[in-house]
Amino acid sequence: MYYPTQKDIDDASAAGHDETCIARKQLRLNLGSRAATLRQATEHAFADVRLGNGVGLYEAQGIDHYASEEDCANYRAKDEKTDWRCIKLEDLNRCNSSLSFFDAAGMRFHLPAFMQADLGEDVEFDLIYHLVFSSQVEEQQKLLNEAQRTVVIDYLKLQLDDIYNSNMWEYISKALADYWNQ
Repeated sequence: MYYPTQKDIDDASAAGHDETCIARKQLRLNLGSRAATLRQATEHAFADVRLGNGVGLYEAQGIDHYASEEDCANYRAKDEKTDWRCIKLEDLNRCNSSLSFFDAAGMRFHLPAFMQADLGEDVEFDLIYHLVFSSQVEEQQKLLNEAQRTVVIDYLKLQLDDIYNSNMWEYISKALADYWNQ
């Protein structure tokens, strides 16, 4: 996601940009500040999470492609299992369909990597969908502790305030009122 800096806003103002444009940039600046705080909270809440026996990123790709058990084991050998911070953006983008095939342990391990990427970079996946629409939300999120759930809720609330996600506001609000309110 793009978040302007104060310098960007000052430059736009000095260049004579329209007040509405400046106001939108200011809103994005505020969202960027919240996103930075949320990134820190995510780091803290998921700091010690390991994959364990959960489904890995590439292993889930094998499951998605109906690969044999042997092939899935080979995919799993490529998976990061100890530190979600080591998962590269390119791998998250390449394997974004894995979000539909994680078990609860796999989702708990990979979710912070996907959230951090979505909060800070251009991504090629729709994390919101997997947190509000997926028929597996309850099953995949059952291992999250209270701090982790709070981070996910804060992530969804941030998305509610982002005009770029206005087409999802109704669904995010419903998910926050229903499942994520439990």
